Amino acid sequence: MKLKKIAVGLCILLILPLAVSCDKEKSAVQTEKSTGTTDWHNRIEYDGSFYVSSEVKLLYSLDKGSITLWDDTGEGDVLQKLSYDTTVSDAMENLIQTDVNGDGYADLQTVYSQEQGQSCYNLWLWSEQTGMYQVCGRYRLIKNPQPDPEVGTVSSIFQTEAFGTVQSTYRFTDALELEPISQEIIDADSVAAAIAAALTGDAAIVPAKGPATIGGEKSVGGFTVGTGMSGSGVHIAYLPDASWYIDLQCLGMYRIVEWKEGTYAPGPYMDEAGQVQDLAMAYKEGIREITITAKEDGAWDVFNAVRYTVEADDGFLCFLCRTEFGDWYISTDGAAYCDFVNGEVGPASEYTFS
Repeated sequence: MKLKKIAVGLCILLILPLAVSCDKEKSAVQTEKSTGTTDWHNRIEYDGSFYVSSEVKLLYSLDKGSITLWDDTGEGDVLQKLSYDTTVSDAMENLIQTDVNGDGYADLQTVYSQEQGQSCYNLWLWSEQTGMYQVCGRYRLIKNPQPDPEVGTVSSIFQTEAFGTVQSTYRFTDALELEPISQEIIDADSVAAAIAAALTGDAAIVPAKGPATIGGEKSVGGFTVGTGMSGSGVHIAYLPDASWYIDLQCLGMYRIVEWKEGTYAPGPYMDEAGQVQDLAMAYKEGIREITITAKEDGAWDVFNAVRYTVEADDGFLCFLCRTEFGDWYISTDGAAYCDFVNGEVGPASEYTFS
């Protein structure tokens, strides 16, 4: 019995070192594995972390003009570096992580600008397909955006200084971009009346019969003004982005309405009338203001043409004629026309009214 106890004791003494050795080896393996996945967290400088989803966690570093991202379960390589612009001094102190488009993933925002109580933001949407963020460039053009993740839209209401309150709605697409759904000026009637009163002296307005075409784009609303102080009718039209235009002679030629020093003023002509304005000013240097008082269809020789009557600060200035091929001719008396570019004179008979 005594010998048996001694034998058992010897076995324990022989096995114990092996067990200790195995435990040490197992502990070393665990430590090595842990070190391989966590040491890089200590080697980088980052500001915080957030969950894109329950499966994806990212670390981030926010600097002025850039955001650096790492995958928390990765091996320390930079996942993505995002660049951004800002006019706000403390933009790098704020990184907004929230689902903007309603796809279940956390998107990123930083402040782009803050002026007169209106804020705009840089936005990156998480792409499930690429596993990275994609910039949504149009988003930063939206003032005071109000996302609705449940329906995947963004709305915006902002007050302009002199051109009304604009309400806009946009929708996120499958390509992670924004497309406009609707845009309207809430108080268009009052804006039109104010513009009419300032530029014509007559604030009586009625809705126009149809839209105007301005710069190749049809207006969403328009008004016809009363007789006005000049005795001629006036048309006013506007585009969804609160750009306003006025046609002072009802010739179908609109000028942009500007807001200068607290009052409305007619700005440059749009479309072809803009060329007439530029040519007239080039013809007579020092002109500060020109007005197109008539637009007449006709023919230049056998080709279709149109003639504009142009007045300057001190009265009649010239006629400008444009052929269907884009050639311009100028006349100061309607009897002789000169090629505007080459200076060649042509007889009055070359232009006839249709």
